[in-house]
Amino acid sequence: MSEVVIQCKYIISGEECNKIIKNGSIIIEDNKIINVGKIDEMKKYVTGHDKIERMNHVAIPAFINAHTHLPETLLRGICDSSKLIEWLYDYVWPFESHMTAEDAYYGASLGALELIESGVAGFIDQYFFVESIEKVVKESKLRALLCPSLFDGTPETGSIEDTWNHIKKFLHSRNNIIKEKDSLLKYGIGPHAPYTVPKEYLLKVSEIAEKYNIPIHIHISETEKEVSDFRKQHQLTPLEYLENLSLLKNKILAAHCVYPSGRDYEIMKKYKVTVLHNPQSNLKLSSGIAPVFKYIEKNIDVVVGTDGNASNNNLDVLEEVRTAALLQKFLAKDPTVLQNYTALKIGTTAGSKIFGLEKAGIIENAIADITLFSLSGAHSWPQNDIISNVLYSASSGDVNDLIVNGKFLYLNREHQTLNKERIIEKSTKIAERILCEMRK
Repeated sequence: MSEVVIQCKYIISGEECNKIIKNGSIIIEDNKIINVGKIDEMKKYVTGHDKIERMNHVAIPAFINAHTHLPETLLRGICDSSKLIEWLYDYVWPFESHMTAEDAYYGASLGALELIESGVAGFIDQYFFVESIEKVVKESKLRALLCPSLFDGTPETGSIEDTWNHIKKFLHSRNNIIKEKDSLLKYGIGPHAPYTVPKEYLLKVSEIAEKYNIPIHIHISETEKEVSDFRKQHQLTPLEYLENLSLLKNKILAAHCVYPSGRDYEIMKKYKVTVLHNPQSNLKLSSGIAPVFKYIEKNIDVVVGTDGNASNNNLDVLEEVRTAALLQKFLAKDPTVLQNYTALKIGTTAGSKIFGLEKAGIIENAIADITLFSLSGAHSWPQNDIISNVLYSASSGDVNDLIVNGKFLYLNREHQTLNKERIIEKSTKIAERILCEMRK
């Protein structure tokens, strides 16, 4: 049995991320947090545990990246000044048409490195080449919810019918893992969007999601044009359309939700839709600002993601949480709408719940997913409010350690599961090759 006690200057604890322990200990046995409290109070519980001193650090619940396309690390920086449709059709999909399963493996490996270095314990992915990403998850020991993407013309399988058959076969082959409650790997299904996946396939998606009791991960109302076109074609919003198809009886993870209208708020609340908020990607593509403060006011679940590197350039969830907080203050014209602990929660413990963890955060009997930030930088002083320090002063470069499921994946800024040099070398060569092929 693994037994560790971590002593920290600060611990941000609780499922709401609103409790602060100064000079505290976190006692971990196997993959669970057994006790949390003041160092002196915890001494009686420490018997032979390995002691790790982090007395110039703050421990927080580990980040969750709630929406990304991990192999898109290979596309980083290929197009920084286009709107969504041009970006997709002229840059992203042409690049991806040259990708192989091995390319996707190394792109996902590079993404895993970046997630770990940013203090991210788990990610929710929607992409093709799911077996390649799955392999990376197993090697990295990260937590992941993999939702193989469904649309027409993927480089892996081509037609939407072939893609559907591949996904169906994949999910059937993973049925035993799907049933495992404590697996680091979880599975869903990822129809790209209502405007790219025909009705007949959305109905098939609903059936298979119900069969395996898995979530549906889908892009919804990402741009104003998307919603406008949908209203003209169907006289419905994208969410109303999915409701009419009975898709919403399943667990829905709705990426973006920038332009809710009509009954959308009511629908989201009724069906317990979870909003996957990606503020920087939405800004970069000039898609807009999702009204997160309204979702939270209406008790609609919100979690934060980065989107893929093609539209964001990094996988830094701390940056996203900070951006989300600032944008909502602006959007609401009210600096009080997103308290610091709430902003931290939607980037950490709120996302953990999607993985089926009954308890989340640095609390007794919760799974040990913990990020430790160094306070050595000048920007970390003074510490008048440690949650404010993390949210508005820290950077992912301050991440010193990452614990996932009770194991160190990043210890003293050193990777414990992945070969960083090899992954960077291979990924760089792959990106160079694909860009050369695109120019021919």
